[in-house]
Amino acid sequence: PVLVDLDDPAALDPFVAGAKAARLARARRLGLPALPGVVVAVEAARSAVGAALDELPRGSGAARMAVMRVAVDPDMLDRLRQRVERLGFPVVVRSSSPLEDDPSWSGAFSSFLDIAADDLPKAIRGCWSSAFSVDPLERAEQAGVAPGDLAMAVLVQPQVTPDIGGLARTT
Repeated sequence: PVLVDLDDPAALDPFVAGAKAARLARARRLGLPALPGVVVAVEAARSAVGAALDELPRGSGAARMAVMRVAVDPDMLDRLRQRVERLGFPVVVRSSSPLEDDPSWSGAFSSFLDIAADDLPKAIRGCWSSAFSVDPLERAEQAGVAPGDLAMAVLVQPQVTPDIGGLARTT
């Protein structure tokens, strides 16, 4: 499926939902307090990755711009908007790569805050294009990962604004 709820068993597969979303899906199955969400599966990014690879010889910027010109499937987008409306807007749109099981990819890809329904296509393409930024491409080269293997799912979750924050130290 192209759209997967975090509570769907398919979300447990990092090659469908990316590692970040798969971890959250596991947490929800265990009854831990993880926010609900909807995943745009890795498969949906195939044409965007192809467009980026076509332009990558011209540089990272050309690859990212090619992704930003790719149309997000309108039927998928309509179904996503319907599901996300139940979560409430604004939402957070987060990249979720299968590579993120390895901590060396921490912080490599983009997330977007305060996303309204009309902003979903741009945020989705922004997550996809973040795989072709200079930093992820350099990490890929160091890790021996081909640019075409920079697969990207997109996780959409409710945006939470905390009333307070802090940290706890353990000894």
